[in-house]
Amino acid sequence: MSAWFSIMITPAAGSLAAVTSALATEKIAIEGVVGSPESGDGVVHLAVAESALERALAALGALGVSVQLDSGAGAEPGGADELIGAILHGPRT
Repeated sequence: MSAWFSIMITPAAGSLAAVTSALATEKIAIEGVVGSPESGDGVVHLAVAESALERALAALGALGVSVQLDSGAGAEPGGADELIGAILHGPRT
């Protein structure tokens, strides 16, 4: 199962590469990624294996990246009112 979290990065060349490099160094695969370049706020949602979550948080913390666990961290995002839930499950009907 995937664990989702959000990171805040500076929207600048190389900032996402630094994040993915930090995770790769720890041998953590990114299972999902959602971001919008139009948002301009630098928020990117990432998913890693639940078993790798603590290592991912430590690696990103050491890099100085702000991390926020998405609701229900450690599980698939749930409600359609959440960004990830809406993308994965579609809008409410």
